Amino acid sequence: MNIRVARSILPILCAIVLSFVLFYAYTIRSGGGDVLHLPSIPFIKPKPTDRRPPTTHAPPSFKPTPTFTPAAVTDPFPLLATSTPPPIPEYNIPRPNLHAEYGLDRAPPLYIGFTRQWPMLLQAVVSYITAGWPADGIFVVENTGVYNSNRDGKLSLQNPFYLNHTTLKRLGVNVLQTPVLLTFAQLQNFFLHEAYEHDHPYYFYSHQDAVVFSFEDGPDNTHRPSDGEWDFYDENDKEDMMLPASARQPGYRTIYENCLRELNQTLERGERWGIRWFQYDHLSLVNREAMEAVGGYDSMIPYYISDCDFNGKLLMDGWTAKHRRVGIINDVSSVMTNLGALYRIPHITPNFSDPNPMTPEREAKIKADKEKAEKEAEEKKKEEAAKNATEAGKPAPARRDTPMPEDPVEYFRALNQLGIDMGLHKYRDKDNLRNTWQVTQRGGVGEPFYYDAMGFGRAFEILTEAGKGVYREKWGHRDCDLISGTALRMEDQWHVEKDWEKPKEEDKPKEENKPKEGKKDGR
Repeated sequence: MNIRVARSILPILCAIVLSFVLFYAYTIRSGGGDVLHLPSIPFIKPKPTDRRPPTTHAPPSFKPTPTFTPAAVTDPFPLLATSTPPPIPEYNIPRPNLHAEYGLDRAPPLYIGFTRQWPMLLQAVVSYITAGWPADGIFVVENTGVYNSNRDGKLSLQNPFYLNHTTLKRLGVNVLQTPVLLTFAQLQNFFLHEAYEHDHPYYFYSHQDAVVFSFEDGPDNTHRPSDGEWDFYDENDKEDMMLPASARQPGYRTIYENCLRELNQTLERGERWGIRWFQYDHLSLVNREAMEAVGGYDSMIPYYISDCDFNGKLLMDGWTAKHRRVGIINDVSSVMTNLGALYRIPHITPNFSDPNPMTPEREAKIKADKEKAEKEAEEKKKEEAAKNATEAGKPAPARRDTPMPEDPVEYFRALNQLGIDMGLHKYRDKDNLRNTWQVTQRGGVGEPFYYDAMGFGRAFEILTEAGKGVYREKWGHRDCDLISGTALRMEDQWHVEKDWEKPKEEDKPKEENKPKEGKKDGR
């Protein structure tokens, strides 16, 4: 072999050997059976190929580079990469044709919209399945704007719009794709479109930042940050909702069965009903007829406050909206370190990590500001937990640093406490950190339909503010209280002056033009 050929082959051989070494280091297992991953490699943004035509203009001024970025996201359910899902607790397995037991011709679908942050979506889906919701009744609506890129496996985990179709199919859930990226209001109308297409008179929808449980341990009186005031029909109804039977006891119902029961009960009452909230809209039941009657969601109000517009129209038109209780629903912004915990796998200890933590400086400031209050709250929580456990004859939840029990109901106590902690973590700085999870993944450069993650977040904020402006012009009112704070009617849309501005002196009606005493304006 001549020297020139040897020199050309040597780098190739070195690359092959290095690949084998890296592969072996990645897949070697520890004594406990966990994969030993290599340390994460910092993401380096590749320099794009410059195909721009020549210019004589000065180069642009760039914004400061962020000094703090979240760590790369990890797969929260590695078990699904190589095998089918574990079995769910036997008492949560839904009975075949359960909807028929509640007088329903067909089971209403559950739609869960997705745009960003795959680990959060996967967590929500798995929590529904393990709580007893039939997997084939769940429809994940991929609203990413990347067309078939996820279906064809062209995006990486660090891409904000990454979604794993294979994993969802393994779980048994359905995946729908929107034709283009939709806003929140448009996505709500897409759910309505699907209900029309498949002749569903009623449907459920949920958000991906929810973790749900059934009442496996019986009554749960813990107040969660997003809980509202429950609506009861009478004392018997209140007792039924607030004192549910625990798993393996007569009368136990999963969150899914409670939802079907709630629909059946609502229909039997004969109300002109529009929506049922099960922790505001983290899980909702929608009447298609009501959506149609009020024109659905206003697409001109794309994001936040669009619900205020819709709910206001619904109530103005005489449709009822009630807060009902069907299960345990946690509003979260973090992800469990291993979703196998939801299947009650004993060697997995329930825990969570924040995908987008605050800067160390801000975290330290908040911790210092709240140290005293947190200590007092912790003492109170311990007292209440001990009191509740004594009253109900139940042991306190297992500590998360101890081996987990084999019995799924006992395991549930630690899992339920984890959900509570995740909810408190989301609101640890009031509402200021509620949506930080949406900007966690910041990779994907060079992948199909790439969009800068921080730019997407900023555009979202701009569109939200624009939508609030539309709402103000539409109703002449700024706040989310169209019913309790105004006398507005459906037909008043776009025809009223701003109620927070005092009329100018020359615009005030003259004395002779004022209505006479006793006259009404028709309202």
